[in-house]
Amino acid sequence: MSTRIVIDTGRRRLIGAAGAAGLITLLGPRHAPAAEAHAAMPAAGATPGFKPDVEMDLDAVAGEINVLPGNATRVWRFTGRVTQGDPRALSFLDGSRHIPVIRVRRGQKLRINFTNRLPEDSIVHWHGLHIVQRMDGHPMYAIGSGRKYVYEFVVDNRAGTHWFHPHPHERTGFQVYFGMAGLFLVADDEEDAARLPRDEFDLPLVLQDRTFNAANQLVYVAPGMMDRMMGFQGDRVLVNGAADYTRAVQRTAYRLRVLNASNSTLYSLRWSNGRPLTLIGTDGGLLERPMTRGSLTLGIGERAEVWVDFSSQQPGDEIALVADSWSPSLENITSLQTGAAPVQGGRPIARFRVANGGARKLELPQRLSSFPALKIEDAVNRARPRTIQLSMQRGQAMLNGRVFGRMDEVADDEKVRLGTTEVWEFANDASFGMRMAHPMHVHNLQFRVLERSRPAQPGRVQQALGAGLTDEGLKDVILVMPGERVKVLMKFEDYTGIYLYHCHILEHEDLGMMRNYLVQA
Repeated sequence: MSTRIVIDTGRRRLIGAAGAAGLITLLGPRHAPAAEAHAAMPAAGATPGFKPDVEMDLDAVAGEINVLPGNATRVWRFTGRVTQGDPRALSFLDGSRHIPVIRVRRGQKLRINFTNRLPEDSIVHWHGLHIVQRMDGHPMYAIGSGRKYVYEFVVDNRAGTHWFHPHPHERTGFQVYFGMAGLFLVADDEEDAARLPRDEFDLPLVLQDRTFNAANQLVYVAPGMMDRMMGFQGDRVLVNGAADYTRAVQRTAYRLRVLNASNSTLYSLRWSNGRPLTLIGTDGGLLERPMTRGSLTLGIGERAEVWVDFSSQQPGDEIALVADSWSPSLENITSLQTGAAPVQGGRPIARFRVANGGARKLELPQRLSSFPALKIEDAVNRARPRTIQLSMQRGQAMLNGRVFGRMDEVADDEKVRLGTTEVWEFANDASFGMRMAHPMHVHNLQFRVLERSRPAQPGRVQQALGAGLTDEGLKDVILVMPGERVKVLMKFEDYTGIYLYHCHILEHEDLGMMRNYLVQA
């Protein structure tokens, strides 16, 4: 099978043609040398004394889905079933059959039997969860084809919109791009008390950009280092796996859970009718009270929960969620994409058509939740924050001048003490190398944003995107734009061990813009 890949470096987008199977042959399958050093790391098995409230099987498999008219698209995806407990704990979005949704309650004991049926190593990271090291999905635990890994943990997060995806070193971007991502939704009593829209009025929206060739097969970034440094931006934005997402809605309020699950594309979101967006939650769950924004900016891995009320609309009205797409270098790539006709420069990516029927007004709660206490006064380093310098130079994407090394490598300045609170400062103000926005993710915890220092004269683009940032609430991803420094406050609780912090541009992560930190007793 021949494969043609062309990179237009001026437009920074891939315009070649290749099938998924062809790209698998072109790029691998293979295993990172560092991962091979840990081939003897035992996979977790079931614990005899662990009595799960919910147990499910989750498999990583190769398959096909229908996205565009014509040929089915070959993908890698998760499949699964509940074997014990509430059968509604695992479902699939909008009949897509390839984007799973796990729904659990805080305090439940969960067992997930993960089997890797792909032709290369994989492992699952539970993005946003507070969890013991061995359950977090560190690449040191990646398992080979045909092997099984058993996840067992008590759900210890407050209610919120979390997600899961593969995390094998140097292959995360590839595996996520070809279809492996899912939602992990946690409920609790505090969320119940807020009386938010639920069931059919609680709508997840997973945003992913993809490029297809003439045969409807996925096309991914070329394997060259410079191409991966620029990240991957696709030709069209899919919502819940659909190229033209349209949903009939009733004349009442809805809760939208928006996840940016793209590899490296940033989105600025707004309503087509010009109304502000009502933000009710971010990465770590509900805010204390609702906030309004003219637009919302989402970096890779970030989540935003939005309240939208259709009760004042008339039957037949259509409102669209409009997206402006941006590369990590803050180049607007919306005009280079295909899809619905632009609306004031942005593309409608999700349409909501108001159905017939009477209006039912639901009041927006003015009090949503209360936050766990995170106080700057408790930080052991509040006078001297732990600084992480983000830089890209000499073909490398680095954190404090380092790339990801051995699976268990931890520098002296990457060790923290259990039970302490710290300030970390992500500094994207290096005066050399490529200047890009970096969404920084810290595993195993949620942090609070303390301060964002911007350049003295930020450009027009940076000002516009900055107006839509979701720094409120509890976070596990923070978008740090060129010239900025962002201070965050975090507490290292409950678990010792090795966890990751990294840029969530998946191509940067695979290039090594990722490091371990060690929580010591």
